[in-house]
Amino acid sequence: MPADDQEKTEKATPKRREEARQKGQVVTSRELSSALLILFAVLIFKNLGLDLMLGLKTSMAQGFSTLTPDVMTQAQFTPFMRDLMIKILVMSLPILLLIAFVGGVSVVVQHGVLFTTHALMPDWSRINPLSGFARMFSIESLMNGSKTFFKFLVIGAVAYFAFVSRLPEMLELSHMTPGAILGLSGDMISSLVLRCGAVVAVIGGADYAFQWWSFEKKLRMSKQEIKDENKQTEGTPQVKSRIRNLQREMARNRMMADVPNADLVITNPTHLAIALSYKAETMAAPKVLAKGSGYVAEKIRAVAREHGIPIIENKPVARSLFKTVEVGQFIPASIYRAVAEILSYIYKLKGKRA
Repeated sequence: MPADDQEKTEKATPKRREEARQKGQVVTSRELSSALLILFAVLIFKNLGLDLMLGLKTSMAQGFSTLTPDVMTQAQFTPFMRDLMIKILVMSLPILLLIAFVGGVSVVVQHGVLFTTHALMPDWSRINPLSGFARMFSIESLMNGSKTFFKFLVIGAVAYFAFVSRLPEMLELSHMTPGAILGLSGDMISSLVLRCGAVVAVIGGADYAFQWWSFEKKLRMSKQEIKDENKQTEGTPQVKSRIRNLQREMARNRMMADVPNADLVITNPTHLAIALSYKAETMAAPKVLAKGSGYVAEKIRAVAREHGIPIIENKPVARSLFKTVEVGQFIPASIYRAVAEILSYIYKLKGKRA
């Protein structure tokens, strides 16, 4: 059965997820980003808006003070507006940069830092009328349309009730000073936007959960796809077996290269062979340089005979060393005495002092 016809019931592998990420396919919610931008913008203007308005008022007053009382000419108006726009931009720039920073953070929080050029590649299926028609009436398009309609419906309801709750205050605007009108209007607008932002945040959270569920569903794989991926990344069982054999052969060759440095070889007498080295000046205990059974044991004994290394038969010690000590490790304290007696015997044969 082809992989595409099999039921996709398995979670996506890390390789599949990384490939999707490189294509720009990540979980993201525009509603959640919009909500964070709205809420942060309201908080900024609520705390810094008054200073910004006072700065604009001062700049405009200074600009108008430089004009002549006569009718403003184009020669006066152009530099006046240019300087005013520059001052407004300079005063607004820190706030705009903060809002842009929050917008970037809201995206990074959702799916991390992502740089990909895949979205810049032309996708001819998008200009296909049949594909476009199918997308227009797809379930995903229906869900997006329903989501947008629901969002505007809820925001409209929140705005309406917020307006109605402040209606008595609005009826008193005619009795207020211009400064009080401006303050009340700013408070009402910020309160309205804050409420709408909170609603969008709730919708954005729900949308992000739905996007995550939909994304995970799209990434699911069939068991055959996982098997094929494992073959591509790790190779067929025959190739993996061959690699393991080569690795064992290389390790065995490295081990055999250390046998000439041994001080003795302990056997049992034919099946096992363990090559030991002991340098009293630098070692706290004898060290296993090589060990093996069968053919490998025979090779160790052959190299030992070739280099004049003593071969001692001791079945209990050989079996104990073969079972408990790996190549490159020091012998355990439980067999110090037995090995020390063997080494002492070897040193006496060589005329050395134990």
